Amino acid sequence: MASADRWYLIVITLFAIIAFMPWARTVEVGGMSMFGWLMALLMVFSPAIALVQLLIRKNRGDHSDA
Repeated sequence: MASADRWYLIVITLFAIIAFMPWARTVEVGGMSMFGWLMALLMVFSPAIALVQLLIRKNRGDHSDA
C-alpha cells in the first residue's frame, strides 16, 4: 500500500470516528447538527481527495498497486 493511500485511510477513519462521537449529535451549527455537517464534509471531500490522488498518481506514471 502506498504511503499516500495509508494516510488517506487513516485520516478518513479518524474523521469518521470523530463524526460518530456522541457530542457531534447534540451540537448544532446553522440549524443542523454537527454530525450532519461532518457527514456532508465526508461525502464531499472523501471522493474528491481520492480523485486527486488518482490524478497525481496517473500523471506521475505510478501504476503499481503494491
